[in-house]
Amino acid sequence: MRRLGLLAAVSLALATGAEGSSGAVDVVAKIRVGAQPCSVARADGSAWATVFGDDEVVRIDTGTNQVVKRITVDSGPCGITAGAGSIWLMNFRDATVQRIDPKTNTVTATIRVGLQPYDVAYGFGSVWVTNFGESTVFRIDPATNRVVRRIRTGQQPGGLAISRSAVWVGDLALPSIARISPARNRVVKRVRVGAKPVWLAAKGYTVFASVQGSRSIARVDERTNRRVRLIRGMGVQPVDAGIVAGDLWVPNLRSNTVTRVDIKRNRVKETIRVGNGPFVVPDDAAELWVASFTGDDVWRLRPR
Repeated sequence: MRRLGLLAAVSLALATGAEGSSGAVDVVAKIRVGAQPCSVARADGSAWATVFGDDEVVRIDTGTNQVVKRITVDSGPCGITAGAGSIWLMNFRDATVQRIDPKTNTVTATIRVGLQPYDVAYGFGSVWVTNFGESTVFRIDPATNRVVRRIRTGQQPGGLAISRSAVWVGDLALPSIARISPARNRVVKRVRVGAKPVWLAAKGYTVFASVQGSRSIARVDERTNRRVRLIRGMGVQPVDAGIVAGDLWVPNLRSNTVTRVDIKRNRVKETIRVGNGPFVVPDDAAELWVASFTGDDVWRLRPR
């Protein structure tokens, strides 16, 4: 994740107030959290946002849309996920993964990982983190808070996605994505999808890669390990997409938009304007939580 390197088409106009609507999306709230919010995870009745510029994780009460707790973490927090009863985040500058107990709002473990951790995900009973600066993925056992496997994946591993049977890894430097077998703890296949497929999403046996070189989404069927579709029409620098309300939502970092993709028909439905530098759309059953990485707020949106 060079989160903006790290630092380096129709748009629907959204309402400017705290609430509003546009087309098929309602703006529920715009929540100020601090400098350079990066990503959001939902757990324990709250939304948890990493604030890259302030070295914090903030806890948001989803009933009031207010920040109710600020937790100091290591330097450069960005990717965040929930699993094993905890919140897990990676810190780009300090090369750590940290574990937060949502019952106490405290950091309970700090785990040293590789150079420039880029993304973190939970699946197959483990925490997985990519290390952009040393071409590896680390597997962490939540029972011991220890790295139990170091898997070499490619040149510059980026985003992670957990599918039905595998852990998938994007890469900035390669035109392919890597499939890791959680049973064998190694890369078992590489699927060519296009230039700069850094960020990934998954649903069932399908993996979606944001192909920055062509501003498109590559659809991969993991049952055949082949790219089966290329969906065009994304904005400038499509990044870390998520599945929300049955559609794929793709944040376009340099367009300040999110593109909604109908994954049944493999086509763009609409593009909506959001805050400055949208980076990550986490998977969610009903809502979008979009952090403005070059701003200071998190947008909460609800598709109709």
